[in-house]
Amino acid sequence: MGDILTVYKLFPEEIEDTEKIQEFIKNNSPGTEFRLNTVDLEPIGFGLSVVKVSYVFSDKVDGLLDKLEGFLKGISGVNEIEVIATTLI
Repeated sequence: MGDILTVYKLFPEEIEDTEKIQEFIKNNSPGTEFRLNTVDLEPIGFGLSVVKVSYVFSDKVDGLLDKLEGFLKGISGVNEIEVIATTLI
């Protein structure tokens, strides 16, 4: 088959946490199986932003999506994660 691209929005616990979350993602990896594709701040209104992040990984190994979501949920300052898209590339 191929690779999977998955995109998430990470909602911070506090407004100030967005840049801290973004830097953490840039400097840490959920594992060697994952390649960080993009990480950006996305305004959602009223001066609030979320971190939008995408990763690419192989579809040949089971359990990688759960591992990635566990990593993202475990980041300090992350209140909630939302899957925006998951597709084969």
